[in-house]
Amino acid sequence: MRIIRNKILVLLLIISVCSCNKKEEKKQELNSGEDFKWKSELKLTDIPDSPVKGFINGKEIKLGYINFEKWRGSGDNILNFGDVKPKNNCGYVESGNSFHILHKANEIKTGELLKASFDQNLDGYISYYDTLTVKEPDKKSSIQWNCALIITSMDEKTVKGKIAICFKDEKKSWIAGTFEAIRCYN
Repeated sequence: MRIIRNKILVLLLIISVCSCNKKEEKKQELNSGEDFKWKSELKLTDIPDSPVKGFINGKEIKLGYINFEKWRGSGDNILNFGDVKPKNNCGYVESGNSFHILHKANEIKTGELLKASFDQNLDGYISYYDTLTVKEPDKKSSIQWNCALIITSMDEKTVKGKIAICFKDEKKSWIAGTFEAIRCYN
């Protein structure tokens, strides 16, 4: 009788430890922000707290230059994330891979912006990625996208925030994470 009772206690202890470990793993997964996954539906809480990174056509893009442009003439605002830094800050990048979110003739302001699904429409907003390489001539995506964007601060020199954009392409391209952008006035 005593042996059976001890086996039952050991079994309960093992089950308890295993279930606690799974809860802890799940909690770490939710809070780590390390492993963003492409999603067809986004929430603001899906944006990871890790530095921004992106994938185009299944290949990781090492983002080395981020700017926020305000165009004086057209009034467009655009966030650019690229893997090639131009010769001058706010300069034109002639080759490389990049992600963009543009608000035509309007501002991108401090606060939250959510385009949860591919089918949802956000008036005036456009997002796309470029693959500009020697092997491949100008190739811009014009595919459906979703977006979760939080601009946390904006001053005369920098724009800080968090972003997640997923593109509805065959290789499930995306960009996600925290960023600090140089502010440009063109």
